[in-house]
Amino acid sequence: MSIPRRCLLVAVAVAACGCRSQAETPHGPPVLLEVLWEVDGLSQRVWSRDADASVATTGSAYPSTIDFIFDRRLDGARVEDTVDDKPVPKANPPITVAWPDMATAMSDPPFAADVFYNSLAIFGPNTTYAFVRPHIAGFPSATPITFALDPNGLTSVYGEPMDGPSSITVTTAALTVTLPTSSATVPTSYLAAMAFSTRTPATAALAPFIHVHAASDGAALPFALAPDAGDSKRIYIGPAGCLGGWPPDARVEITADAGLPDAFGRRLAAAAHGSFMTAHIAATPVDGGCGPGDAGSGDGGSDDGG
Repeated sequence: MSIPRRCLLVAVAVAACGCRSQAETPHGPPVLLEVLWEVDGLSQRVWSRDADASVATTGSAYPSTIDFIFDRRLDGARVEDTVDDKPVPKANPPITVAWPDMATAMSDPPFAADVFYNSLAIFGPNTTYAFVRPHIAGFPSATPITFALDPNGLTSVYGEPMDGPSSITVTTAALTVTLPTSSATVPTSYLAAMAFSTRTPATAALAPFIHVHAASDGAALPFALAPDAGDSKRIYIGPAGCLGGWPPDARVEITADAGLPDAFGRRLAAAAHGSFMTAHIAATPVDGGCGPGDAGSGDGGSDDGG
């Protein structure tokens, strides 16, 4: 079957462009330009080669991705493997993560991250980037996190090692906890969300630090804790099963004590408080089966919300 001359000319032109593009790839070590800390879809610069650039002094302890931006193409095969045309993280990646007491201050499940490469110039002309992606977002609070960069794994397409520091350290922000403070009336089955600034620990570890009581007389109210399956930094506080629901037409107050831990054992510096007002009518009859030992109970689960 003959091929139209027009198609042949197009094919030759495409091939010529491909060869010229490869030939014009500049020699020289890839220069690390900056490091970006991505949290909830927003990027924060935590390191820059430009001394005049604005750089955050601390980073959120809950980044989903950390981007290392270079001024040219890298040898992607040194950053990640390819299996069935899909990127696969290397067992020994060119960027690794550590903090000073990592051997003892560790979450359950343990922190793990993969390193990938993207050759698209998303961050400016000719730029590419390698990025670290934790399996479960979250680092220990108020901790210096060090990223070690292997120059022999971060090279140009010609094998030239990167130009940049061998390690970069970012200190995470202190742990914060937020409890609901809305004045709106809620049903007696209401689940109060407790939001952490990083990964939550197992619910059993939280129960001793949480107190729920009725504002009218200070009586302790039994409660149960449940992790959010879709958000590793959120825990729900609900009425214990024996209670049948929060008391109707009541203001319920919640206190999270100082010393409450994140998933890595870092502690809350100051107590946090919240409250909500329940509806006039109970959603379900209260069975009155709660005893003194039920107040402040957790569900005993080991799920850290991941």
